[in-house]
Amino acid sequence: MNIIHNIKHITLAAITLIGTASCEKDLEPYSNPDCYLNFLFKTSYGDDYATTDDINTGYAVTDQATIYNFKFHNDRTSDTVWVEAQTMGFVTDYDRQFALEQVMMEGEENAVAGVDYVAFDSEEAQSAMVVKAGETKFKVPVIVKRSEQQRTKTVMLKIRFKANDYFRNGFDCMQERIIAITDRLAKPSVWDDFDLDFFLGYYGEVKHKLMIEWSGNTWDDEYITEVYNTDNAYIDYMDQVFAKRLAEENEKRKAQGLDVYREADGTEVDFTPASWW
Repeated sequence: MNIIHNIKHITLAAITLIGTASCEKDLEPYSNPDCYLNFLFKTSYGDDYATTDDINTGYAVTDQATIYNFKFHNDRTSDTVWVEAQTMGFVTDYDRQFALEQVMMEGEENAVAGVDYVAFDSEEAQSAMVVKAGETKFKVPVIVKRSEQQRTKTVMLKIRFKANDYFRNGFDCMQERIIAITDRLAKPSVWDDFDLDFFLGYYGEVKHKLMIEWSGNTWDDEYITEVYNTDNAYIDYMDQVFAKRLAEENEKRKAQGLDVYREADGTEVDFTPASWW
């Protein structure tokens, strides 16, 4: 089979190798035909972290989970979470299969293969784990499944590239991604990234439920990121809308002899933005 030498890609990869020795093991030079895989990581503004130094000097982006919430997907029993990744080395004119493995997380409710996700060694999963001919950037498919335990828990699936005949592991700090799977309302991972406490007040599940009900939008990671990056003033506006609606609904509840809206711990739902000082 012929191997296509992608000069631009290899040059960029070589620069990265020279300048980013702080978190990765030494990789062999590109005279070696071996190819490597790395996950891609993004800033809260949707930009790629260009090098491992970017990750090291930023907050622990590699520990942040991508949340998949079945609660927002009606009666769907399974779905595919796509995680961005990139090859490093030579590009080929034929498809190459890659491999994944689960890494257990201490102190967390770990996802169960065959229950919360399709096992990586299954035919269904392996048929989709392919880097197409000529690709450098690609998307890793992780098939998640709805399970009974997700109604009360958020299960964590940490995935890692696994070396095979086509690929070796790249930079140590770019080998793992975390997917959180749940079937209940949960705090969006980008809530803290975008400091939404200072827009909407402190997070609460009851508050989140009311935001969804009163706006008709999911207020999940995808929706929040889109709104924040295109018009974050809209979030300020919606805070005023939510605060007004909350006051009206609480008055109605009081008139009916009911308590105001509260979180499970008894804290009153409040849309007052947190103070910066």
